[in-house]
Amino acid sequence: MEPDQQGTQVSALLGNTDFRAKATLGVAKAALCLLLPLTILNFVDGNTSVALVSSYVLVLLALNVYLVVNSRCHENVTTYGLVLPGMVLMSVVFQHNAIVASLWCYPAIIACYCMLSRHRAVYVNLFILTMAVPQAIRYLGPEYSTRIAATLIAISLFSFILVRTIDQLNSRLQQRLLRDPLTGLLNRLSMKDTLQEAVSLYEAHSQAATLLAVDIDYFKSINDRFGHEAGDLALTELASIFDNNLRDTDKAFRTGGEEFLILMPATHEKEAYKIAERLRRKIELADIIPGDSMTISVGAAQLRQGEDWQQWNKRADDHLYEAKRLGRNRVTLSNRKHLNVIDIRKNAARTWHDT
Repeated sequence: MEPDQQGTQVSALLGNTDFRAKATLGVAKAALCLLLPLTILNFVDGNTSVALVSSYVLVLLALNVYLVVNSRCHENVTTYGLVLPGMVLMSVVFQHNAIVASLWCYPAIIACYCMLSRHRAVYVNLFILTMAVPQAIRYLGPEYSTRIAATLIAISLFSFILVRTIDQLNSRLQQRLLRDPLTGLLNRLSMKDTLQEAVSLYEAHSQAATLLAVDIDYFKSINDRFGHEAGDLALTELASIFDNNLRDTDKAFRTGGEEFLILMPATHEKEAYKIAERLRRKIELADIIPGDSMTISVGAAQLRQGEDWQQWNKRADDHLYEAKRLGRNRVTLSNRKHLNVIDIRKNAARTWHDT
């Protein structure tokens, strides 16, 4: 599968895990189907005020559908357009029929947990309970109001527990989609969107960025000599060195068996070269392979004007192949000698020795 197709696939998968967007779409569509006939009937029966309120709700529900379909934020419309006016309307209904008003509080609570973020849903539900419970006590008396208050609180609590569980499972799903299970590094599926974001930052703000394409030298021989468990250990040790030595803003991906990619935002090529040299030297000196040293080859490429993320990634790969052609265990900047690589390596080695 091509990287572009993989990026589209992961975006679709992650989109499918956003259950609130799907729940909002489902709730809005169901409410539209249920409310539209009642609105028409109220107009026919001459209940103009009720029909106008229903029409307002219909418009906001339709707006919610539009926002979700177009992948835009719908929470503000739900909170300020539906919930707040809805509770004001509910206060009016309590004065005329407290039983009916109380019953409508139950789906309102569940709908909020389905349509809003968990934290916002908690605040909105506290608002609903604060308005509904005192009015139930006022208009229904202690016998019914106590039961209504207890069941409303129970529904809110159960909904919170359910949504929190779904959020936790959703977070684990996203981790599995975006992270390599062996090394814990970002995987190839998450690469496209991350690199595209760096390209967009460069186009908008001229923020430099450099890619490091990394490959373990003679990795097949490690598996052949010591077994696949040793190969897996080598990969996890390499990922640990990345985690401990890269900056917080840098992002490391495992893109293949022994292939890695490191994105260095706000970093020029020469600076990235020095960091790559320190990584290369640290890996070479690390006790990863019993009685031997493991080395890496690295190709560095700074983002250029007019490049897309694929062209940029290909240049980093080309520089990696150049490093392998020149003998491995080195960092190269370009197939052309436009920079004095030997001098830079000496400076990097001096910097490493000083640290």
